[in-house]
Amino acid sequence: FKYGSNPSDNDTDGDMLPDWYEYKLGWNESNDNFSSYLQIQVVWIDVATGGACDTDTNSCLPLSQDGSGGTLARPDLDYTWFTLDPSDPNDANFDPDQDGNWDCSGAGCVYEPYTNFQEFYAITTSEYSSPNAVRFSGLTHDGAPVTEGWQFRAAMLGLGQPNELVLNYLKLDKYAGMDPQYGYIVDDRDTDFLNVDASDDIVLMAGNRTDLWEIYYAASAHTAPVREVGEHEFGWYLLDFDDDHLAEGSSPLNWDTDGDWMNDWFEVRDDEENGVRGDSSPIRYDSRQTA
Repeated sequence: FKYGSNPSDNDTDGDMLPDWYEYKLGWNESNDNFSSYLQIQVVWIDVATGGACDTDTNSCLPLSQDGSGGTLARPDLDYTWFTLDPSDPNDANFDPDQDGNWDCSGAGCVYEPYTNFQEFYAITTSEYSSPNAVRFSGLTHDGAPVTEGWQFRAAMLGLGQPNELVLNYLKLDKYAGMDPQYGYIVDDRDTDFLNVDASDDIVLMAGNRTDLWEIYYAASAHTAPVREVGEHEFGWYLLDFDDDHLAEGSSPLNWDTDGDWMNDWFEVRDDEENGVRGDSSPIRYDSRQTA
């Protein structure tokens, strides 16, 4: 009652975001509501000038630059209101961290949002751009039309399917051997986009390592966790709020969830374009080193 959610419905407002997820990220105990004023909104720049990106510029990147030709650093962040309220369906369509995409293929640049809804499912395709779009898409799960968030998540990730290990692009733990699909978040501490220095990297989350919390095989912390004995991925709690070894998508509070300097929208779109999910990911750090 205090939080305005329905105890008999895990998605009170029908926005396909579970109530527990909206409470986890949105509840502000100090304000006694679901809104917080946070420094999370990306300031995109026109790299030709170092100035602000808008509809009249011809190039936009999520970086900062001290004038034309200056060092390319991580973007400046503005303060903005972040709201996730389990009784308000509208906030699913908000994009508070502005980690979408500026399309500069035309005469000017046009911004394409990457909304809270899209972040939770790590999708950018217009076919599934909102809860209503999903419901009208004709998508089915187990022979039934998808109308609920749990159905959509299961359909997108292939949950319970024989090839789930291939389809599940939000799986956090490394399964075995050459499995490339697992979570990996790094604070790389670099200050210049063009200069990669891995020597001071801090690994915050790693699906190929085991967290010390409830570790069973104490001597094997540097190997992937074993689910069957209750082990967890190192730093699992940063992405997995319901203890199911799956990330809750990319973070709507962070333009670059995995810390690799590539905005979340870009990594998701790149992942979607070849028809094989999981080879590029907003929850797995990729080196930007190209040579």
